[in-house]
Amino acid sequence: MENKHVFNDIISDYAIARPGYPTELFRDIVEYSMVTSDSSVLEIGSGPGQATDYFVKNGYPITGLELGENQVEYLLDKYCTYENFNALPLSFEDFHTKPEIYNLIFSATAFHWVKPEVGYPKGYNLLKKNGVMAVFWHLGSIIEPKTEMQDQIRKIYRKYAPELDDYISLDEAEDLHKLRISQIQTNNLFSNPVHKVYRWNDEYTTDRYLRLMNSYSDFHSIDKDKRKAILDEVRDYIDSNGANITVPQEVRLYMARK
Repeated sequence: MENKHVFNDIISDYAIARPGYPTELFRDIVEYSMVTSDSSVLEIGSGPGQATDYFVKNGYPITGLELGENQVEYLLDKYCTYENFNALPLSFEDFHTKPEIYNLIFSATAFHWVKPEVGYPKGYNLLKKNGVMAVFWHLGSIIEPKTEMQDQIRKIYRKYAPELDDYISLDEAEDLHKLRISQIQTNNLFSNPVHKVYRWNDEYTTDRYLRLMNSYSDFHSIDKDKRKAILDEVRDYIDSNGANITVPQEVRLYMARK
């Protein structure tokens, strides 16, 4: 079972190994939301700041919510020279403030931790008129492997921890897309969400790929001996194939206006 509190202990692996997001995605969000340096932005689930970075460094006033105190300390240290950033050790559910104060609320591969019947109405209430809710997710790690090397690594997982072999098919990915559209429309508050897809390939060294594996919460649901066995065998496999692996990436973005 996935545990969102695990991320507090794997900050460096997440920061170094997770693929991040294309600049085009952030430009699309800024263009759609029309945020400026006078706007107010809230991020739900900042992690180590992979999506936060663009907004902080481009001068948008942003508050990041993150459960783990270690992660909040990491973020505050990372952006200590930026007066436009603040982070709070809170879940979105426990975050309370005045209504209608944000121009943009966004969440990067994190909003699935929030119940949609809670998250979307709360986001709607916190947005100013014409404010925008933007949620986006990486799908590369959950859709069935697309390359031979990824498929071989899948077989290694199956050998030691078949319970982690829970990839979805392309048809199931489309079902998930439809579900997320419907969730945004909870209580008929947001309508006609805009949807965009971004695809690219990332090249990983063996070490960085192992850190990527360790950055997923479900990997920590199995015992440490199984984790070590999987990591050791994957290391040997990638090293024997040039010590490099190509990972296809896909991100889906959903935006809706109040």
